[in-house]
Amino acid sequence: MKIDLDTGLLKSLLVLGAVIEARDAYTGGHVWRVAHFSELIAKESGLSGGQSFRAFIGGLVHDIGKVGVPDAILNKPGKLTEAEYEIMRTHPDTGRKILTAHPLAPLVIDAIGFHHEWVDGHGYPKHVGKENISIFARIVSIADAFDAMTSRRSYRVGMSKDKAISILRGSGNSQFDGPLVSVLAGLCADDRLEGIVGHSDHARPMLDCPACGPTIAVPRCKSDGDKVHCNACKAEFELHKEKDFFALKFTKRRVPGLRPEIDVEQIEEIVQKAPRQVEL
Repeated sequence: MKIDLDTGLLKSLLVLGAVIEARDAYTGGHVWRVAHFSELIAKESGLSGGQSFRAFIGGLVHDIGKVGVPDAILNKPGKLTEAEYEIMRTHPDTGRKILTAHPLAPLVIDAIGFHHEWVDGHGYPKHVGKENISIFARIVSIADAFDAMTSRRSYRVGMSKDKAISILRGSGNSQFDGPLVSVLAGLCADDRLEGIVGHSDHARPMLDCPACGPTIAVPRCKSDGDKVHCNACKAEFELHKEKDFFALKFTKRRVPGLRPEIDVEQIEEIVQKAPRQVEL
């Protein structure tokens, strides 16, 4: 069975995913990175172009259920309490329920609802084993964990890629799909993850807020002299062209409230490059 990828519907799906990420003060670029890790794993595993796109798009929208997580929990700097973690654990099921009625749901529903399931059945929210977790959800699960471990936050330093791979290997065939972890390890060994780790777009590294770490993703529409801000501490910065990218200059202003920015040009590029049909 094939599903037609209407550009308007695809764009609406991507915008939903982008809005959710924009709420999270500490994960700028997270879904872009997860999507690209997922696509590389899928291609290297021998999946077709259409199936690799499913892995890619699943990575972009896997956290859509975080719309139901309160900001105080979503943006808490540091370890969650068990009660808070219980709320966080609802996001895969929330996302699955939200997307069920979307015409393109069959493309991504598994990645959204099952990316925190474990292959040994000890994950959440359904506690199902490998035989009930699609390859797309298993791929996104690995990509999501790898990015979480290698990304720096204000409250912790990101791991090296090699250490993150070692941890993933240690959980192979319990939490993660071992053969797929090996695929990611091979990509890492071949330096094919460079330009993705620590970036929010092609040739766009995350920029460091002096207080919060690399939390600032610069949309493509921004140019020299434009303003950006840190969602975590609300500090405003002016962009200044420096070498191949930008440097930040603190404007000595704080921007109250959350002011998310969606990279419309990035979404347009994804839509334009998407296949016209994908086999389910």
